[in-house]
Amino acid sequence: MAKPDQLPSDSTLQQYYSPGDFMDSYSSSLKGRPDLLDCDIRLLAEQIGNIEIDWAVNLLKLRNILMQPFRLKSTKDLMDNAQVPPLEKTIGDRVAFFKIYNISENEIILGEDDWHQDFRVSLYRTSAANPRVIMTTICKRHNAFGYAYLAAILPFHKLIVRSTLEAGIKKAITAT
Repeated sequence: MAKPDQLPSDSTLQQYYSPGDFMDSYSSSLKGRPDLLDCDIRLLAEQIGNIEIDWAVNLLKLRNILMQPFRLKSTKDLMDNAQVPPLEKTIGDRVAFFKIYNISENEIILGEDDWHQDFRVSLYRTSAANPRVIMTTICKRHNAFGYAYLAAILPFHKLIVRSTLEAGIKKAITAT
């Protein structure tokens, strides 16, 4: 089960964080999943980022409809139609609707910038005695709408992050 955690001190995302930013982290165990411990981090990101949970997909569709009058980027606007194979993706490509900002052996930084807020998501894999994957989100809110937006979606954000993390880890690697 995904549980609250902390951004690792050596995460690249540490450089992005500023006091006053929103940040949350959740982790899930990778024990018994050597395929996820040994795979390229881009495959793990694809595994988790592209998991489809019906209620979460429907919530994102509703979000897109409700936010259209406010000119927020929609998930549809951001989807990568180029279908770059996961192992060929690089900075600027997308995992689902998230832009890739950084890739290292055990961490990938994804996110998006918009007029109300910018956000980054770190998917960080540890391989210590208790191997796990840690998903951390940081949001930089630019204005009152950014604060209100985050407050409105936060309960759903937490449910979606925990659910996608769990479902992605339970599923066998399918991308190659």
